[in-house]
Amino acid sequence: MLKPIKITDGHDNFFTPLRILMALLVVIGHGYVIFYGSSNDEPKMFLHYTPSYTAVNAFFIASGFLVTKSMLYRGALNSFSSARILRIFPALIAHVFIVAFVIGAFMTALPLREYFTHPDVLKQPLYVLSFYKTDMFLPGVFLENYEQHGSAALWTLRYEVLAYIGTAALFALGFMKRKWMIAAPLVICSLAWIVCHRFGLMESIPATIQSILRFGIAYGLGAAMCAYQDKIRLFLPAAIALGVIAWCLKTAPEVEILYNFVLAITVFYFAYVKAPNLNFLQRLSDTSYGIYIYHWVILQVVKALNPDISLVALIVSSTALSIVAAYASWIFIEKPALARKNQFARLFKRTKSDIIPAE
Repeated sequence: MLKPIKITDGHDNFFTPLRILMALLVVIGHGYVIFYGSSNDEPKMFLHYTPSYTAVNAFFIASGFLVTKSMLYRGALNSFSSARILRIFPALIAHVFIVAFVIGAFMTALPLREYFTHPDVLKQPLYVLSFYKTDMFLPGVFLENYEQHGSAALWTLRYEVLAYIGTAALFALGFMKRKWMIAAPLVICSLAWIVCHRFGLMESIPATIQSILRFGIAYGLGAAMCAYQDKIRLFLPAAIALGVIAWCLKTAPEVEILYNFVLAITVFYFAYVKAPNLNFLQRLSDTSYGIYIYHWVILQVVKALNPDISLVALIVSSTALSIVAAYASWIFIEKPALARKNQFARLFKRTKSDIIPAE
């Protein structure tokens, strides 16, 4: 704890188990929402920050670091785009069809003929995969639950994809040639966040812009840590000190930035800590994405089938089922899709020989 830790290259880190823990933290937080029927009933971890809010921000910090590193390492938009598309969409496509046409059909109160021909069902693939509407409101489904949406947690994927697009755009425009350029979005989003709050502008700007600023701070922090990783030393007492400052500031807008730094230091410290006895965790299947996209509908189904279930039983059973669903998604969809990223990358690139016949 007292020894500073360096960020190193390679795969000798604990990001996979940490991302799984983040996903499980989201399950716990949303378990309260499903059980009590309001996001206001989710417990607070620190000040006003809930488990799900904390975990999602930590996801974006880690993503900013890893995705930026991927862009710099690959150095080609086609390769980068292939990896990002195959990471997000194959599993999401499967999820949408399973929720809308399997789980929804099983849970709906409507006759199946009416359900399968209902516009709100048929539009779900277009709605979700375009990120236009991601809540998956299905007719006649979960009517007795406090929440009726099939996948209310998917809304953050919109901003994850926007972050990928932003990273690709910065690279294409040459704005990743200098370290300060990579760190600039963090500074811009942080200043915008503070100014909007200090001058009472936050409530008047669209919710989408508010979310862009929130996730821009987290993702931008991860990207900045990637840019300056050779100079960074991770020191847990620094996270504690920043947490104390944040606690003293309470509701000040600067707390959002400080809390993200606390999360970043903590996550990266444990990602790069030397713990040989725990190295087996590095070989875990990366089920974090699957847990995240499936947990909400599983919580909904468990609550609908067991209306009198206790909170603890709801969370425990849904966590176990989410892990099973996520593992199946990883083995049968995500891993095989990612194995084809090099082949898929060729679709984005036309070489000279593709245009001019060889002589």
